[in-house]
Amino acid sequence: MDNKNNEKNGKVAGFFKKASDISKKVAVDVKNSATAFSEKKKTADYEKRMKKYNPLFPEQYHSEDFNIPNMIVIVDDAVRRNIDVCEGAIGWRDSSSGIEVLYLYDEWVNDSGIEFVPSATCDSTYYVDNFDRKRYLRVDCIFSKAHEEKIAELEHIAYSLGAKSCSIEIVETSAEFSSSKQSGTAKVGISGLVKTSASFSAQGDKGTINQRNGKTISYFEGNNVPQRPQLKWYAHDENILGLIEMRCGNDNAIKSKVMELSGAFSATMSQKVACAIDATAKKIDGGRSYNMEKQARKENSSKLIFEIDF
Repeated sequence: MDNKNNEKNGKVAGFFKKASDISKKVAVDVKNSATAFSEKKKTADYEKRMKKYNPLFPEQYHSEDFNIPNMIVIVDDAVRRNIDVCEGAIGWRDSSSGIEVLYLYDEWVNDSGIEFVPSATCDSTYYVDNFDRKRYLRVDCIFSKAHEEKIAELEHIAYSLGAKSCSIEIVETSAEFSSSKQSGTAKVGISGLVKTSASFSAQGDKGTINQRNGKTISYFEGNNVPQRPQLKWYAHDENILGLIEMRCGNDNAIKSKVMELSGAFSATMSQKVACAIDATAKKIDGGRSYNMEKQARKENSSKLIFEIDF
C-alpha cells in the first residue's frame, strides 16, 4: 500500500515538475519574443529615422560611387546636432524640391575638397560650375561671374594673338509685351442713315523693347608672335576658332576683325536648368527668387561685339 502511494505521489510530483518546467520555458520564450520584438521595433524606428533624415557620412562622401549633387546649401551643424542618426554626419541629401540638394555642414566645408565662389557662408546656395565639378558658384552670382569670365577670356585671346587693341561691346535686348482687348459697337450707315449695327472685339499686343549697351576697350603693345590661347567659354565658337587659325596659321595675314558673338551660343545654362534652380531655391530659401530663368532669357537674347586690331 505504501509503495502504491509513493508511486502515485511520485507521478504527481513529476507531473507538477514537468508543468513547472514547461511554464518556465514558456516564460523564457515569451521574454525572448518580447525582447526580439522590442529590438525589431527599435531597428525599424532607427531605419525610419535614417530614411527621414538621410544623413551623409564621410565614408559615403569619399566613396568612388558617390556623385556630389549639382546644388549645395551650406548649413549650421546645430540644426541636427541632437538627432541620433545624424551623429558623425557631414550633412544630408534631399530631393523633395525637384533637384537633389546636398546640405553641407559649414564646419566640413574645408574638408569637402570643393571651391566655393564667393567663399562659403551659412544659409547660402551654390550650383556646380559648368567646367569644373569641384567648383561651385553662389546662385545669385552665377550670371555676373560668367559675364566677367567671358570678357576676360576675349581680352586674353586678343593679348595671346598679339593684338594692339580690342573692344568688347555687350548689347542686351529684352522685350516685354502685354495683351489688350477692346470691344464696342460699330454702326454702318448709307447716306447718313443708320442701317445696321454690330458688336466687335479686337485683341492686340503692346509692349516695350529695352536695350542696354556697355563697352570695354583694351590696348596692348602688340607683337607678331601669336600664341594659341586656352579657351573655356569659346572653345567651340567657330568665329573665335577661325580668328585664331587665321592669326596663327597663315603668316599673320589678318589685320583686323569684327565679330558678333551670340549669348545663346555661350549660354551659362539652359532655361530649363534655370527654371529648375528657381523652383528649388524658392522651396529651400524661404520663397526667395533669384530670377535665374529671367537672366537666362536675357543672356540668350544678348550679343557681344568683339573688335580686334593687330
